[in-house]
This record gives sequence, C-alpha cells and structure tokens, in this order.
Amino acid sequence: MIESSVVSRFFSGTTLNKLISGQTTQVYDLVLAQLDKTKIITNQDAVNAIYKDMSSSYRNEYFYKNILLNKILLGRHSIHTSVALRELPVAESILDFLIINGVGQAYEIKTGLDNLERLPNQLQSYYQAFSLVNVVTDASHLGGVTRLIQDLPVGLIELTQRQQLHMVRKPIPDATNLKAKAIFQILRKPEFETILLNHFGRLPDVGSFHYYDACLKMFEMLDVVTLQEEMLIALKKRNRITKYAGEFGQVPRALKEIVYFENYRLNEYHRLAEFLNTVI
Repeated sequence: MIESSVVSRFFSGTTLNKLISGQTTQVYDLVLAQLDKTKIITNQDAVNAIYKDMSSSYRNEYFYKNILLNKILLGRHSIHTSVALRELPVAESILDFLIINGVGQAYEIKTGLDNLERLPNQLQSYYQAFSLVNVVTDASHLGGVTRLIQDLPVGLIELTQRQQLHMVRKPIPDATNLKAKAIFQILRKPEFETILLNHFGRLPDVGSFHYYDACLKMFEMLDVVTLQEEMLIALKKRNRITKYAGEFGQVPRALKEIVYFENYRLNEYHRLAEFLNTVI
C-alpha cells in the first residue's frame, strides 16, 4: 500500500506537467520507491499501479471525479456533445463536478474520507443554479446521506467497491429555487454580456464602478429558467478538448481527469505519450 498523502499529490496537474516536461519530482520518486517493481517496466505501468492502489485503499476526491468523467461523460455521452466542469463556485459553495449534456447534472462528492456537516448548505446553494443535483458517495455514507435528502429531489449515487456508479435514487428536476444572481455570478463577463446583448440588444451605459451591478439588474429582469439554459450554453463552450479528441482518447483512464481539465496542446499530448512509454 502506497502512502495516501503521496498518492494524492501524484494525481495532480502540477505533478504530471512536471513529469512530461522531463523534470524529476520528489512525489514520483516517493511513489516509485513504494511500488513492487517486478511488474513495472514503463511509466505507464507505474501510473496504472498507483491508480490501482488508490482504488483499493484511498479513494479520494480525484478518484471520484475520474470515475464520473470516465463512466458518465466518456461512457454514456461523448466529448463532442457534452462537457464537464469541476470546482465551480455556486452561491456560497463550490460544486465538485458538473456534466452538461443538454441539461446540467450537478454532482456533490462525499468520499469515505469526508463528513456530511456541510451537505445541506451545499445542496441549497446548487439548487440556486441547477435543477438536477446528485450526491455521489460510498457505502459508509449511504445511510447518512439518505436521511439528509429524504425530503429533497436530490439524486443519490453509490460508488461501489467494484468501481461502478449505482443509481440509488434518480434526481427529480426542480427549478423552484433558481436565482438569477447565483447564475449571473457563475458566468464570466463576456458570457453574461452576450446574454444581455441577445435579450436587450444593448449593455448598460454606466461607469465602470456601477457596471457590474447594472448588468446584474438587467439580468434579473429575465426569466430565470431561460437564464439557466443560457448559462449552460455558455459553460459548454468553455472546454476545448474536442480539438484533440483523438489524442485524448489515447490517455490512460487513470489520467483522464487531469488531462481533460489541463486543456493540453498537441505537443503536450506528444510529451505525455513519450513519458508513459519510457522505460523506468
């Protein structure tokens, strides 16, 4: 078993980017020192071994996000028609994972390493911007999450020991708590400006100090369900992974989440392949 803190540090964009750039990292050296070398020849063998160890002994948030990406975005949908986002600020919370495929499915992750204290407030935040909200957890939290969401339209998904996503309860669409301000705050300036121009044909004619508040005031005049639809369209345009879909398809499952959100250029895909094929 590899030390859990080292595994967490290994599966990060920072570490992977250093490795494919030819730099040595203490994290990778520490991990390699704890691996059984008899079955490892290349760096890809090592990556797969580290991920396998994580899957059995330390299923952290990265592991959950990687499963969601592989099983739902890549398994059920397509990177050509759907996108994923992570760590999205929503109202007073940070949404762990979002998949947009026509509709937006929000996913709050509660690993076996987490507690459930903040979950009610987090769910309240997410319903201000999204109509479909899910909690993804493991067997240890099923009872606790079930009690917390029993009167809510929240979906419940169990990540099983066999790395399957078991839908315990499907989410029920609920738009009753959508808030224009929460949607507005998710959007970047060019995104909310585009929405305002589409609906009003103009932007506020005020000084820069009052511009943001003036835009929000106009934004709040629009139907909130329409705003949610416009937000999903805008968010869907943020990811550019389709430009290198072929190269992304060759990335090992263990690294899909990192590479997806790093938005690699072609030369970085080539360096990644070279690193993975290199004999240790």
